[in-house]
Amino acid sequence: MKTSSKANSSELLEQLEAVDFALVDMILYLDSHPQDANALTQHDELCEQRKEIRNQLAIANGAVYKYEPTRKLEWPWGQSPWTW
Repeated sequence: MKTSSKANSSELLEQLEAVDFALVDMILYLDSHPQDANALTQHDELCEQRKEIRNQLAIANGAVYKYEPTRKLEWPWGQSPWTW
């Protein structure tokens, strides 16, 4: 049985994956329609959503990806709880 924080982390991770998928799709669209103002606005909104979700995940679990900057004097990657 999942704890509440693990369930929340799983939900956030699913949201992040969905936004990432939408961003890839939007980027592909913008490659062929670079002047579409609505698509550019949606892209920016998705980027903001992704940033917020990633920040929430980082607060709950530490770094979401290994290549995110760390301001600590030790490597934190294996120390925080894993989301799966």
